[in-house]
Amino acid sequence: MGTPITNVSFGKMTSSLGSRAVAVSTVGYLCLGLAGWMISMSAAGWFHGTYALGLLYPLSVVLAVMGILGFVSGRGLDSIVFFTGAILFSTSSAYMGMAGMGRTAQPASFLGWFACLFAIFFGYIWAGSFHSGRGRSIFLLGTWVTMILAAIGAWTGVDGFFMASGYIGLITSAVAMIVSGNEVIRLGSSMDPNIETAGPTVKPIAAD
Repeated sequence: MGTPITNVSFGKMTSSLGSRAVAVSTVGYLCLGLAGWMISMSAAGWFHGTYALGLLYPLSVVLAVMGILGFVSGRGLDSIVFFTGAILFSTSSAYMGMAGMGRTAQPASFLGWFACLFAIFFGYIWAGSFHSGRGRSIFLLGTWVTMILAAIGAWTGVDGFFMASGYIGLITSAVAMIVSGNEVIRLGSSMDPNIETAGPTVKPIAAD
């Protein structure tokens, strides 16, 4: 018979697992907050032009990597959100680049369907996030509302809907930054870093 895993070694193992998961969520929600804030400032009318274009692609790459690491760490919801954010921001970057070169001849309603499909996705992801922490639920709710307003604005051509989506997006991006900071704060406290997330359950087992 081998030596059973002791409470000390089990504590180190779960602490290491929690630290890795927290690092993934911290960086992932940081990227979501940064990219969302850059896009939302333009949508809200604070700036005009494609200032965020150069930032979206590298942030999308980091989000894709965080999605993979989140899956490995057992944080399924975060992994889904990060992968979707990577798709959203990379396609937005490509669209903004085409718009800058005058290659988007299709009507604005095309962009409305793009936002509508993302709104549907974030809607049912939000509906399944109620046991994953208040911050994550608020973030997903805000993203859902942002996509709905953007879709309506593209379909109707009313600038007010785009502006409203921009301000809701700014609030949602701020929530993402709060979630990112909360992950680090909880890791440094006495609380279990996996309390508010669907992390893996690790049980000590004795070696044969």
